[in-house]
Amino acid sequence: MLLKLMVVIVILACAGPFFIKGPDGQPLMTLDDLKPDITSPADLLPDALAPDPAPAEPTRVYKWQDENGVWQFSNNPADARGAEEVALDGHINTMEAFKPPPKQSAVKPSAPSSIPGVATVSSSQAAELMNTVTNLQETIDARKADLDATTGVKR
Repeated sequence: MLLKLMVVIVILACAGPFFIKGPDGQPLMTLDDLKPDITSPADLLPDALAPDPAPAEPTRVYKWQDENGVWQFSNNPADARGAEEVALDGHINTMEAFKPPPKQSAVKPSAPSSIPGVATVSSSQAAELMNTVTNLQETIDARKADLDATTGVKR
């Protein structure tokens, strides 16, 4: 019941201005007030998309083929010798060409002052190191012999 009452109130609120008379004796709204005021389809476009009424100046660009046969375009005639000037319609979008940052010279990393190696090991440490390597080699050989005996491979 409450829903029906709310629907009736909304309908009366929307239709009321068409029947309520204003101070001049005319209804507050008419059906003509609901019609959009459009004189041309361009009026529907936002200002940013509307066509520019003034003709734009043609854009001058220069084109040439590089050594690989690829066409290059620029707005600067000094970019290449023998570049052909082309006048483009003024109603286009253009943008500046990409200018890469200047190349920086490659800096070679400096070599360390001393590379650690055998020369930096003392004689007592060298003897211990050689002993460890010998023991390691003996362990590897023993394990290989056990593995060969288990699998039956003879070498």
